[in-house]
Amino acid sequence: MWIPRMLLVSLLATPIARASGLFAEATASRDFLGVLDEDADQKAEKAQKALEKAMRDAEQGRYQDAHRRYQRLARDFAETEAGQIAARRAQPSAFICATDVVRNGPSENRVDVVFMGEGYTVKHQKAWDKFAQDIPPYFERQKTLGEYYRYFNFIRANLISAEEGVDGYGRTYDTALNGAMRDTYAGHVGVDRKRVFEMLDELPSHDGQAIVFVKRGKLGTGGGGVATIGGQNTKIAIHEFGHSFGRLGDEYAQETHKRDGVGTAPNVSATEDPEEVPWKHWLNLRGANVDIYEGAGGQERGAFKPTATGCVMSSSEFFCRVCREHLVLRIYSHVDPIDSCSPADMPYEMREFLVMRESSMKIELTVLEPMDHKLEVQWWIVPEDKAPQPARPMSAAERARYGNRGSNIGPRSARGRLNNIPAEPHAKTFPGRGGLHVLNLRKSQLEPGRYRVIARAHDTTQMRGERFPWVLQDVDELLWSERAWWVEVP
Repeated sequence: MWIPRMLLVSLLATPIARASGLFAEATASRDFLGVLDEDADQKAEKAQKALEKAMRDAEQGRYQDAHRRYQRLARDFAETEAGQIAARRAQPSAFICATDVVRNGPSENRVDVVFMGEGYTVKHQKAWDKFAQDIPPYFERQKTLGEYYRYFNFIRANLISAEEGVDGYGRTYDTALNGAMRDTYAGHVGVDRKRVFEMLDELPSHDGQAIVFVKRGKLGTGGGGVATIGGQNTKIAIHEFGHSFGRLGDEYAQETHKRDGVGTAPNVSATEDPEEVPWKHWLNLRGANVDIYEGAGGQERGAFKPTATGCVMSSSEFFCRVCREHLVLRIYSHVDPIDSCSPADMPYEMREFLVMRESSMKIELTVLEPMDHKLEVQWWIVPEDKAPQPARPMSAAERARYGNRGSNIGPRSARGRLNNIPAEPHAKTFPGRGGLHVLNLRKSQLEPGRYRVIARAHDTTQMRGERFPWVLQDVDELLWSERAWWVEVP
């Protein structure tokens, strides 16, 4: 069939034109999406800068300014991550910021305790700041917690509440933590634990430990990481912290509310059988003054405690031996006795050797420092073929989380007991300033070969002038910690 030349050219050109048009459309679309991406990135960056400015305002005590900035940021940048953070902090009752009150070390190896004020409006934040500053000295003066004061960080969280009241007696108030009177005879105050943990999650990291002071509340409650205090009663704070952090039970017998039986705790037992009470290892030690006494857990009958002479978990100033022992173990379940080492320690399965090319080699270990006693450090130099394996190898997930810092870093209670070393210690060192221990390896004292150098730190909990250590039984060896290195002597 004959087709006119002009028509043929037109027919041939149409697909080419259509393809060119589609290419142009695609190019334009990509350019448009690129502009959108660029705009989104710029918006996110602008929102982040606005968030940082609001946070600076809050950290410098300009709480009203910060709250207004959060509100504007939530309105103008709602689709950004910074805008979503601001939206939570722009609520009438919300988290504003968190600031160190006492910083004793890195959060990775301290117990972070977060103070929260409930029922403090934005206008009353300065009063909360001043009160929060006065709380740590009470912990420092308490004999047990004071001995391990350097093992804690104390952080102030600023929460604004729209109103000051406490829910109860038919009235409700808009507050940050939904503070309310509990169903007890005296009306102990409590807070919404879910809300507390939502506020804790605003921090970069936390140990799940909060002490909440309810401005219009009274008395207190504690458990599960949350201690709640009515008003500003710091004496009650120590007692409630014994519940929330120490997991200790009440040692008083008077009934405060109806309870469903006897709760289990290291210092409270539902049986008087000396073979069954949790503190059986303290019994029959002359001079320890630990026995089995009826009346505990808010019940006069059927509940037993280890002392009749008083305890913080009743109404005394000091923790009894059993409570003190458990508190120390709880601290060490969070905190490793070894704070750092140089060079970095080497996991057992990684055969990377430090070669002694010089006449000597220095290995440093820094341990934590209790207030009135020192941690012991012993060193071993073991031939490679006799080197003990670690107690429990780290999982891939733990190694990713904690890095190559040794097999016993991570959840301390999951590590288990350290393996026996079939040799006498090579040396015992004494701490220098800041808990620093130094081992000087000398090439002349070692045969050529490969060695495992092991350092073990131990808290004896033995105080000067006291007959018994504070911890009599350490089943998981939480008071011990280890670092090790592979060394080659040419």
